Amino acid sequence: MKQRIFALLLLTVVAISTISISVEAQTNTLEWGVSVDDEFTYVLQRAYFVDPAYMVVVEEDLPYITYLPVGEKATMRAAEFDAIPSLINESSQMPLAYCDLVRANDSVSIATNQTGFIVPIGDWNFLTEIANITGLHGVTLIDTADEWGTVGTGTFQAGDGSIISIYIEVRYEKENGTLNYLRHKYATLGTDLIDVVLVNWHDGMPTVIGAEIQLSTILIIVIGGVVGIIIAFIVIQWYRSKKPIVRKLGE
Repeated sequence: MKQRIFALLLLTVVAISTISISVEAQTNTLEWGVSVDDEFTYVLQRAYFVDPAYMVVVEEDLPYITYLPVGEKATMRAAEFDAIPSLINESSQMPLAYCDLVRANDSVSIATNQTGFIVPIGDWNFLTEIANITGLHGVTLIDTADEWGTVGTGTFQAGDGSIISIYIEVRYEKENGTLNYLRHKYATLGTDLIDVVLVNWHDGMPTVIGAEIQLSTILIIVIGGVVGIIIAFIVIQWYRSKKPIVRKLGE
């Protein structure tokens, strides 16, 4: 059963990341907001897996997660940039930035040539259009004064009949195009299977964030409360029914 879930999740992630959108060829004003050898600090604030074997699901997109413990920092270094074409007519032609990731506490390299940490800046409308973000089902555009990115949601049925919900959020800094926030979350029946949060870390930010309360936990609390009320009601009713007898015995 686990193998079937892994396969379905991996296919979903790969399908999302390899979509090629074609548009009418047009000029753009894109530019790189980061230079070669610029460095930024990241931290894995959360990495929850209901089963350790589930890590394989996110390793496809985040291969460094195996080597980065929760709460530990990593240094991202911009290594190389593609030239930005003046004309781009499909998303597969978008220029990429290649980055290396080094664990901060021991300087061990945990990833090279990663392409998800930096996007070109200066023409956010073009990036939105070339990716057809507003036309993709289940994808919501994030476009604020400071950040640009997406929230992707969806569901699928696993081999055992359970419904798996997917939530993937990615946000980039408009100032320089660096990844600001990344979250991969998979859940079923309100209970998390996977929850990973990676952030661009700055002074004062927490390195670890607590797990969210699960629906199953809420249900247990609610059921426990209801049972407690029922027991209290029964005890009160029993006491009231016995009270006249106690009074008679005291006469």
